[in-house]
Formats: sequence, structure tokens, C-alpha cells
Amino acid sequence: MRKIDKSQILSKDYEKWLKSLDKDNHPIYNSSANKYYHDIKMSLLYCQQGLCAYTEGLLCESHFIMPEHWDKNSYQLELKKQEKQSIKGDLEHFDESLKKNSGWLWDNLFVVDTHNNCRIKGKKPIKNILKPDNSDYDAFKYLSFDIETGVFTANIRLSSEEKEDVEYMIETLGLNCIPDRKKQLEEWLDRYNVGLPVDPYRYITAWEMTLENLKDT
Repeated sequence: MRKIDKSQILSKDYEKWLKSLDKDNHPIYNSSANKYYHDIKMSLLYCQQGLCAYTEGLLCESHFIMPEHWDKNSYQLELKKQEKQSIKGDLEHFDESLKKNSGWLWDNLFVVDTHNNCRIKGKKPIKNILKPDNSDYDAFKYLSFDIETGVFTANIRLSSEEKEDVEYMIETLGLNCIPDRKKQLEEWLDRYNVGLPVDPYRYITAWEMTLENLKDT
């Protein structure tokens, strides 16, 4: 799970609307019925480079999130039905407890694979330690990846309390519920080992950790 820079909101209409809200007038979260929903989702996907914020699975092709598709402070690309269907993922509230009264907060939103959002994380409480847009978040500090097992675990250098929190969040966010990740990484590793170029477009953290592990062997 990579660090995500959410400092730039491409949807200036949404940003202006968000700044006008306070605890007394923050509207109920109504998902895609909100007029800013699509702009928020596409703006987040731009920040996430088209990947799921948690698993780094591919949610949309890069051409959908290019900055030139934004004009007059909103997303302007007219999407055909099949194109809309090819843009995967849901708006996910990292801290579910904020959804009721502050459901449109940019700082609490990510775009996440639907399975991880609805079937795995759901309304489970969270530990802030693995929030990917935290200023001090560092995947290599908190996580380790083993290509032999194909799973993330807590970094052994962490304290006992930190390990417990990280392991809880690995399970809560579903970081290891990716059936094809191990196979994809093994294919890339085969190419890498015979000197062929590898340009990973998903599972970036797992790949970078795999290469780092090779240096240590």
C-alpha cells in the first residue's frame, strides 16, 4: 500500500463546496446521488494513479485520469456506458465513524476495490497507523512483503504494539485478498531475472519490496 498525496483536489467546485460545510450543515452521505460524487471519485483516482488505495489493484486506465479532462473545475470527459463500467471502485470512508456526520470529507475518502470496501472492511473500526495519506506514512517502515507466500506482514522492526496494529489493519483493509498478485509478481520477476524490462502498473509496493529483498539475498 503506497503513500498517497491528496494535496491537490482537481475538482475545485467540490473543494469550494467542502469548505462551505461545517458540522451543522454537512449533508448526509448519499453516495452517487450527490452531484459531486463523480468529480470526487475521479479526483481521488488521479491522486491514486488509477489504483485501489489499499490493494494497488488497477481500477481504471491512466487515460481516464489525465488532468486535461478537467475544465471549469469539474471532470469534463464524456464517458460512454462501457467506459463508465471500466472505471471500478467505490468511494470508501477510511474511518467509518465519520461517515454519518462528515461523509464528504476529502481527508477521509479513498477509492477502493468494491470487494475490499463492502465484503472485507465494511464498518470495522480502524487504526490510523496504515492511513496511506498520513504525512508520516511509509510502506517500508510498516510493511514487509514475501513473494514466496505472496502476502504482506508487519515489519519485524516495529514495536510489539505497532506490529499488532499493523497486522490488524492488513486484515481490515484486505491487503492480502488479491488472488492474482503473486502470479503477476512471479511473471515480472521471471522477466527481471533474464534482463527484460519490467514496468509495473499495479501492485507497485509489493514489487518494490520484492526487488529490495533480492538485494539482501
